[in-house]
Amino acid sequence: MIQPVRPQDASGIYQRQVEQAPEAGPVRRSGGSASGATSAAGRRDQVNVSSRAQQLRRVMETMPEVEEVRADRIAELRARIESGTYELDATQVAQRLLDDGLAL
Repeated sequence: MIQPVRPQDASGIYQRQVEQAPEAGPVRRSGGSASGATSAAGRRDQVNVSSRAQQLRRVMETMPEVEEVRADRIAELRARIESGTYELDATQVAQRLLDDGLAL
């Protein structure tokens, strides 16, 4: 029969799971490699980071260097729109949206 878990029972359940779990070896947390922890049985934990995740990390690190709003470009476009000289090629915009979307 399945019995509901009450909040007051949760700590007891967790404690039993900890007691029954096989003992793990030391885990390095201070600047160590993510793949360096060894368990009591001699097994090694390993983390593989995809090249896409590594690329995202590099991009995120350089983001503070990039100016978020290009005020000069915005001023130029605003002036062209107001003067009526700004022309937009809808086909080119659509193609770029497709290219950028498919590149993800």
